[in-house]
Amino acid sequence: MRLGLPSTAVVGDRFEVSDRTVAAIGLSVFHDVGLLTTNNSDMVVGKNKMRREKAKVRKDLRFQALSEAQALPLKELYFDGRKDSTLIEERVYTKICMIKEKEEHLSLEERVHLTLLI
Repeated sequence: MRLGLPSTAVVGDRFEVSDRTVAAIGLSVFHDVGLLTTNNSDMVVGKNKMRREKAKVRKDLRFQALSEAQALPLKELYFDGRKDSTLIEERVYTKICMIKEKEEHLSLEERVHLTLLI
């Protein structure tokens, strides 16, 4: 029986806990609840199972976010001529240097257009 643990994977990802730790916590919970006994060891949770589950949940969430973003129509894109300074980390040999770069300022806006009847 395939046991999916998406909420466990999400919580482990949220608190940045290692896969091994999440698997150990899941195993102990199954043991305490009585789902995991010496006779029935079908519900064993391993670190690789948690890693696969985390990857699957991330892929599903990414797909969901992309589909929601594509459903929203782009109304108006404004270039206001402003340039922002952005700090970028750049590796030079063994050192990491902070470099300021100028980027154009873009703003996405959705405005309600009113038609006036005169």
